[in-house]
Amino acid sequence: MLGDVHDAGQPAGYLWWNRLPSGIDLDLTLEQFTGGQTVTGARVVQRPVGPLPRRWEEYLLLRDRVATHLGPLPAPTAPQASRG
Repeated sequence: MLGDVHDAGQPAGYLWWNRLPSGIDLDLTLEQFTGGQTVTGARVVQRPVGPLPRRWEEYLLLRDRVATHLGPLPAPTAPQASRG
């Protein structure tokens, strides 16, 4: 998911979070917006097929830790050969 962050009505960046297959939104960083910022315009962004272009190992570690608490998750896409 992707939303637009506004501070005092002015654009201030973006917020990315996950929507689980069950429909539950999971945002581990929302608490950073405590100074009156608002997040609007939430929209679904499809994750590209294949491994992330960077930090794949970190992604897998975080994913495993989340699955420990939430239960089984869909299988991640297997890494492909390096993109050079």
